[in-house]
Amino acid sequence: MKTLISILSVLFVMMVSGFAFAKSDEVNGFVKIAKDRELFVNYVPAATGQPTLIVLNGLTYSTIEWDSFVEPLQKRGVGILRYDMFGMGKTLLKYAPTTKVIPYKSQVEDLQKLLSTLKIRGPYNIVGLSYGGGIGVAYALDNPQNVKNLILIAPYTEPLAGQNNWIKAQIWATRQLFPLNLMTDDQLYDFYLHQIVYTTYPQAEPVVLRNPFILESVFRMVQGIRKYRPTDLADQLAVPTHLMVASQDQYIPEGVLLNFWDKVPSEARASRIFVNNSEHKIPEAVPNFAASWIYQILLGNPLLNKGLDFQGYPYKGEARTGNETIGLTGGKE
Repeated sequence: MKTLISILSVLFVMMVSGFAFAKSDEVNGFVKIAKDRELFVNYVPAATGQPTLIVLNGLTYSTIEWDSFVEPLQKRGVGILRYDMFGMGKTLLKYAPTTKVIPYKSQVEDLQKLLSTLKIRGPYNIVGLSYGGGIGVAYALDNPQNVKNLILIAPYTEPLAGQNNWIKAQIWATRQLFPLNLMTDDQLYDFYLHQIVYTTYPQAEPVVLRNPFILESVFRMVQGIRKYRPTDLADQLAVPTHLMVASQDQYIPEGVLLNFWDKVPSEARASRIFVNNSEHKIPEAVPNFAASWIYQILLGNPLLNKGLDFQGYPYKGEARTGNETIGLTGGKE
């Protein structure tokens, strides 16, 4: 009889503390997605009735860099899944050193396996920054039925023109000076790309000096995505797509993103916002504003599903299109 009473007591506690019980679904550690692959994951499930956001890192990001962005969303009860892709953050440290190409397709496959392993039900709201935006596009093209919203923050859509042109010039010069060089154009491209990453990234992205493995890993990820051009496939997108353009992006010229957007089918263009006074890394530059804007997307604001263009003003806490103004969190960025 005492045993029966104890069991009933436990069941009662579980029933009355449903929120605490749900908290047991939180993940903050490594998740095994395949026999030889684990990813570092930080997952906080959504509160009842709230959506979940899948977060895809930029090239030099880890889960840490999203802290200021996810905090206001989690306060609203939004579920957040962020993780370190292969070659990033704590996942990188687990498998370092990374000495082989990291294909972008393997990152897409890892995402699908992770969502399946965690049993997170779709369709998904996916947000990707830069490199993560490129991965998000690739996932949406392969799995359109699983995507509710694709939110691209200053996404990778094609190789950086300046970097690409410099490398091609070096290949041309090498052919002229060393006609007997047996390396292929691809090998020479990777040779000069390797030099660029090691000589320019430490100054442009000091975070790559956090540990001695990041630079090589960044090179391997760029090596694995450089032939992939989302711009050439944009006309195949069949999911609601939202684009965020930083007005002061120091890496991606605005025209590159406009070219990408022009190729997205009109029926897939949900919203585009030009974020004033922000650099490339919008989630770090204006985290509260970015979080508030994306929350409007998650809530299904009808204005953000008509293909409209907005001007975003983080310091005023608003976004405007025509005579319409959407109030957003801001002013303290």
